[in-house]
Amino acid sequence: MQTDVTELVRKSLIDELETLRDEVRQAADSLTDQQLWQKPIEPGNSVGNLILHLTGNLNHFIGAQLGGTGYVRDRDREFSGDQRVPRESLLANMDKAVTTFRKVVSGLSADQLAATHPTEKFGSVLKTLVHLVAHSALHRGQVSYILRMIKSPAN
Repeated sequence: MQTDVTELVRKSLIDELETLRDEVRQAADSLTDQQLWQKPIEPGNSVGNLILHLTGNLNHFIGAQLGGTGYVRDRDREFSGDQRVPRESLLANMDKAVTTFRKVVSGLSADQLAATHPTEKFGSVLKTLVHLVAHSALHRGQVSYILRMIKSPAN
């Protein structure tokens, strides 16, 4: 039996990103609306801002650049304190970005994975996908840390 490595790579990346999304959602669901946007340190980020950032990142590098969705990113707004999107919209938008990731990545051939990503600094499309999943894991860790800081008895 021969293993289809391309399919294995695509599935692994999608599964890992979906797991990270689920963990971020679970963390967000454990917070009140006020805590979702609370920055435990300044300068710093809230869980809400990190969700905006992860959503914008996927929508830009995957949706717009590989999927042709037309998404236009405003990265600075992802971190601004005035961008308090309602929880339902915030999480639904993150879900849509991950769905776009799944749709785009599922359709990539081995040649497309090996091709140069439109943002050339990333190198190949595959390297970009690995980078984006690792980037999501980094921010998932930050969400966990922020959660502990917010829920600490000292706060």
